[in-house]
Amino acid sequence: MKKILLLPLGIKEPDDSRLASVLDTCLGEGVEVSMKSAFSVPAAYKEKITEYSPDAEYDLIISVGGDGSVLSAAHEALGHNTPILGINTGNVGYMAAINSDSIESLTDVLRGNFEIEERMMLSAEIILDGRVYYSVPSALNDIAITKAASSVVAPIELYCHGQDAGRYDADGVIFATPTGSTAYSLSAGGPLIDPSMECICVTPICPHSVLARPAVYADGSLFLCRVGDWRRGSVELTADGAPSVAIPDGAYVIIRKSEEKTRFVSLGKNGFTGVFRSKMTGR
Repeated sequence: MKKILLLPLGIKEPDDSRLASVLDTCLGEGVEVSMKSAFSVPAAYKEKITEYSPDAEYDLIISVGGDGSVLSAAHEALGHNTPILGINTGNVGYMAAINSDSIESLTDVLRGNFEIEERMMLSAEIILDGRVYYSVPSALNDIAITKAASSVVAPIELYCHGQDAGRYDADGVIFATPTGSTAYSLSAGGPLIDPSMECICVTPICPHSVLARPAVYADGSLFLCRVGDWRRGSVELTADGAPSVAIPDGAYVIIRKSEEKTRFVSLGKNGFTGVFRSKMTGR
């Protein structure tokens, strides 16, 4: 490991001891560390940290924070195929390989003692008048189509490979990857899915029917989603919790598996079941 990009998104103060531990470990292993100017570098390390360059190729991206920080790192890695190591300082941190209280494991990673796990992503396009109005090239967790501020459910029609896959009168529908099955989809009643799998989970949000249930489709599925005859508000698209985009009247959304993948560092200590149990129970 020669060059890393450090994204301490979960660190609020530059003198945080957890950030110092990460820097000490990396610099102690002779690794060149880069950080974006948006982050406050501790005074003691200012001469030791290099400025981020968008043209540079990094051997590793280290995210320090919660799962939201890892999502940001995943979008930073797009197009570069750079593996991501998550160091959790949040409450849960399903996607982090290391907790901030076991930072010694970082040394193993810097010495090359790790495996790579590839995770599938989703893409979306809003189509209006036969043209792409807005696109999401890659989302690691989920793409959600939801009603905006309104007390009335939205009639969302879903088609899979051109065939009617049902209508959801609901607050919205979540399209989740296996990685995202522990996030928004889980909160809406969706199933847990082993992140090593490749499939797409469709989870309705507060559906107005006891028969509306989450469904899991093959990763090669092509979805077309549109809002039925509805004049009581707007409907929005959100990818990985980023700011939403309003879906214009008459438009529809196409969702499919992305060509991109996210590469995660894995230390191989616990499988998905063990990680989930540990995060949920604290044991």
